[in-house]
Amino acid sequence: MKLDDYEFMADAVTKFYNTLRVYGWFHHPSDPLVAVDILHDDRLAVTTAIGFDHGGVLESLGKGKGFSIQTLRKTEDFNEDAELSFTTRSGWTAAIRLTDLCKDRNAIPLRPASVMMNKFLDLVNAEGMRILDIGGRSRSKTDLSALFGNADCKVLDILPGENVDVVGDAHVMSSLFPAAHFDAIYSVSVFEHLLMPWAVVPQMNKILKPGGLALIFSHQTLGIHDPPWDFWRFSDTAWDALFNHQTGFEILERAMDFEQYVLPHIWRPNKTNEERVVGFEGAVVLVRKTGECKMSWPLTPRDLIGSSYPKS
Repeated sequence: MKLDDYEFMADAVTKFYNTLRVYGWFHHPSDPLVAVDILHDDRLAVTTAIGFDHGGVLESLGKGKGFSIQTLRKTEDFNEDAELSFTTRSGWTAAIRLTDLCKDRNAIPLRPASVMMNKFLDLVNAEGMRILDIGGRSRSKTDLSALFGNADCKVLDILPGENVDVVGDAHVMSSLFPAAHFDAIYSVSVFEHLLMPWAVVPQMNKILKPGGLALIFSHQTLGIHDPPWDFWRFSDTAWDALFNHQTGFEILERAMDFEQYVLPHIWRPNKTNEERVVGFEGAVVLVRKTGECKMSWPLTPRDLIGSSYPKS
C-alpha cells in the first residue's frame, strides 16, 4: 500500500484468542518510522518493535524496514474497525484499517493460487470447454461452478444439492461419464476427503480428452473437518505421486498458498520457536493429460470402510 511517498505492507495480521499481532514493513527513503499503534481496539497491554531487518524487502528497500506490534485485548472478537497507525520522524501520520491491510496483502502481489486459478478460468471460458467439477456441491451458499460462465460445467458430488448434476463417488466416476468426455476437470477442497486419491486419478484420466487439463486445490495445513471423511493433506511436491507419466499426466504448475501458523497446544522444549514454522492452507496443481493411465486400483471405499461422507 502506498500513501504519498510512504510504502508499507502487513505480512501478518493474526488473532490468537485475545491477542493480536501485526507484522510487516514500512519504507520511506528519508523519513523512517518511529512508532506504530493499533487504534479503536480495547487492549490491556501492547508491545512494539521497529527498525529491524525484514527479509522479504531487504534486497529492494534495504535494512531496518520491519515493524511488529502485539496487543493483549479484552475480547476475543476481531474488531473490523481497528486501525494500524504509523508515525514517522518528521511527524507524518496515517491510520489504516486492519481489514484494508489484509485485503492489500492478499492482492499484491497476486497470490500464486489466484494466478493459477485465473489462468485456468480464462482458458476454459474462452474455449467454451466441457468441465467437470468434482465435489462442487454448493455449501454455505457457495457455488464455484458459477465461475464457468462460458463453459459447459457439470457438478459431480457424493451428496445431492441444488447445483449437483450427478450424484456419485469420484472413485468410480468413469462409470458415470463416457470416456474422453471432458476438456477439463476442476476440484476445490475435495482431495483431502477422498479415501484413495490414487484411485481417483486414473478415473480422471479415463474421462478426460487427450490434452485435457485439471486444476486441483486441496490443503497442506488445515484443521480436521467433516470427520470421519478427512483423510489427507498435500504439499506442493506430493502431487508427483498422483500426477506422473504412469498415471498419464504432466504437472504444468504447482504452488502452496495462504500461510498458516502451526502451533502445539502444549509447549515442549523442541517446539520453542514453532511460530516461525510456516504451513499453507492451500496446495494447488495444474496438470495436463499426456497419455493413457498405466495403473489401476480395483477397490472402492465401500470395499474398505463402512462410514460415509457426513451429510452437512
